[in-house]
Amino acid sequence: MVVMVFLVVLFGLAAGAGWLALASRRQVPAGRVGVVTRRFGRGDGRFRWVTPEDARGVQARGLVPGRTYWLDPVRYSVEFVDVTRVPAGHIGLVTARDGMARPPDRTLGRAVDCDNFQDGERFLLSHGEQGQQVATLAGDTSYHINTALFTVETVRRTHVPEGTVGLVIARGGRVRPPDRPFGRFVECDNFQNGDAFLRGGGEQGRQLAILTGGTSYDINPRLFDVVTTETVGPGRRSGHGLRDDGLTARHLRTIAIPVGHIGVVVALDGDQQPADEEQVGPVVPGHRNFRLPWVFLDGGGRRGVQRETLTEGSVYAVNPWFVRVLLIPTRLLSLEWTKRDGAKASRYDAELLPITVNIQGYRLNVELSQNLQIPEAAAPRLVSKFGGDTTTSGLGGLVDDPVPVQRFVERVLGSTVETYFNAIAASSTVEDFLTEHASNRTDLAAQVRNALAAWSVRAEATNMGLAEADDPELDAIRQRIFVARMRGQELAEQEENAERLSRIREIEQRTEKRQRQLDAAVLEREIELLGQDTVAMRLFLTELKVMKVPEVVSGNADELLRFLPVQRALDLIDRAKQQARPPALPKEGDAGAAS
Repeated sequence: MVVMVFLVVLFGLAAGAGWLALASRRQVPAGRVGVVTRRFGRGDGRFRWVTPEDARGVQARGLVPGRTYWLDPVRYSVEFVDVTRVPAGHIGLVTARDGMARPPDRTLGRAVDCDNFQDGERFLLSHGEQGQQVATLAGDTSYHINTALFTVETVRRTHVPEGTVGLVIARGGRVRPPDRPFGRFVECDNFQNGDAFLRGGGEQGRQLAILTGGTSYDINPRLFDVVTTETVGPGRRSGHGLRDDGLTARHLRTIAIPVGHIGVVVALDGDQQPADEEQVGPVVPGHRNFRLPWVFLDGGGRRGVQRETLTEGSVYAVNPWFVRVLLIPTRLLSLEWTKRDGAKASRYDAELLPITVNIQGYRLNVELSQNLQIPEAAAPRLVSKFGGDTTTSGLGGLVDDPVPVQRFVERVLGSTVETYFNAIAASSTVEDFLTEHASNRTDLAAQVRNALAAWSVRAEATNMGLAEADDPELDAIRQRIFVARMRGQELAEQEENAERLSRIREIEQRTEKRQRQLDAAVLEREIELLGQDTVAMRLFLTELKVMKVPEVVSGNADELLRFLPVQRALDLIDRAKQQARPPALPKEGDAGAAS
């Protein structure tokens, strides 16, 4: 009987053990995570909700698919939850329900190596902190996370559109000194590594570094506010509350310098310019055209207008909180002193009014234009002296402001021209002013050239038209003066032509005399060689040849006389005899008589 009882008990125990073994075997389905809770046992005094050391309560360790777990169903219960999925184009923001308490100076829990929050035990044992976490989860990935320890919120990645920049405001970090408007630069992978930012001494507030356009970033919005063209504008909210500092989408566009211009840079932060030095900041190497503001500041860069400029045809991604860029034309400018309507008020010669000179009571209107060119090296000094938007407060970005060039044109060029014509009006007569136009234009051009050269600006051409009088009587006088001047020019030209004709006649006469001398010498030599009668006969026949008589005349003398009258024949014979006599050669001294 005792044996039977023992066997029954033994069998019962074996059956219970078998059932317990089968009930303890746990497998997690695909796409799920097992959350384990221990029903009884000792508690964990360090953690309130979740324990890493098999104490009573929710276990930090989660169960993952693909493995077999043995858990006593009496002590443990298992709840299956879905894996945490972060969609593509999003990031996951994690909040820990348990862990160490955060220091009061930090709003986010520090980063802990815990396999993207999939190892809850390591998180707690490595002193992970409660609350919102600085680390994030990348998108397009699934995570086996214990949802009893961590909750995950998905938000879209930060996208900065092409052709723009993103500005960053840190919501956490150290408090920056009051004399600095920007937090110090910390290398943190474009603000995607929040833990590196905090560990590196990152400071709250506006940041010097920017986010370039055409890219998306895994940035934790609990640590950083990012201002883009999609979020900018009145009423935008940041970690510091409602903000309206005047920032617009225009400020966030990359800065393109058109051809024919340069960009003069005004730094909104840096060392103070010494009062006894030129108010143009020196060149600071290494900041890549102000794209690396922290290099500029560390190199002793000064606030205000900079000597280094941005060249034409280039595009620059710069921080509009840090620099302002003024466009200055370097192309050839044509400036006119003329009336213009309101639509042309933005022209660089907007302040140049028509020129009227009062000489001896007569009002004379003068048309004037000036071409000039501002070299690249001269632009910063011009901006520094003649203003525009050169203050070091407010916002930056690209500014197409004609004011600096307008003021330069008005105060340098316009003043030089006004002074010149005032001097002319005080020292000239109307006749002098009207008749010495070319000289006046040359003198004015020289004065303008010297005035512009003092600012390293090139004067290309000064064009001054003829003066027009308000009084019609003066115009009539000018017309008479003009007619008389033209008549005088005509007479002078006629006199010059007469002198030319006289010189031509003298040359012709000298030529004829030399020809006669040559002919006489030839004839004398011919007589010496052939005899006078032979030469006379040749001359007779030559004269006869040019007459209109037959080449051959047959018959007696009567036939010859039919074609050659007697008197004409006798004249020819006499002339031939005279020409056949040895001539007397003309002498050189007879030139005057011959002429």
